[in-house]
Amino acid sequence: MRAWCTQTLILLALLLAGCASIPLSTALRFANWDARDLARVDPAQVRVRVSVDEGIGIDVDGTRLGMSLIDDAGVVHAAELPLTLLASRSGTRPGGWFRSDIPVDTVVLALTPDGADKLVGMRQLVLSGQPREFSLKVWAKLAEVPPETRAVRFWADVRLGEDEPYVTVIDGAELEMVRE
Repeated sequence: MRAWCTQTLILLALLLAGCASIPLSTALRFANWDARDLARVDPAQVRVRVSVDEGIGIDVDGTRLGMSLIDDAGVVHAAELPLTLLASRSGTRPGGWFRSDIPVDTVVLALTPDGADKLVGMRQLVLSGQPREFSLKVWAKLAEVPPETRAVRFWADVRLGEDEPYVTVIDGAELEMVRE
């Protein structure tokens, strides 16, 4: 079971390495996870929180929570879970050591009925076997980017239960804007 958790953390780290580092708190949070934890996730309680620099819009319809499992036979089972808007607000994210907080626009999202059905399907895969690896991803599509914008910072947090804290999966990744 520990090997499954370690492999999950390594895969998650590799998937996000190109975008941003995984906060230590996230690594510690998932270090104790096993397949039974995913099987207990209630789709109605899953939340995704996405923040971008203030003034940049997020296309909610283009934003997804991705989940993949690799089973004992090495078969990859993946699902993109559509999300729906629960709340939108302006606020700040910590700027880090010796830096000011960063103004951001944030959306809080929940699984759509289709997304909830897909999560239930992934849970059934977990219960029917022993997955070797598990990963979560967040895809966010930008809706509005002012023409003068050269880079956008991006944060993504996931909450897998009502009584659980948000877990940061992407922490202030800076994405360069390429215009043609």
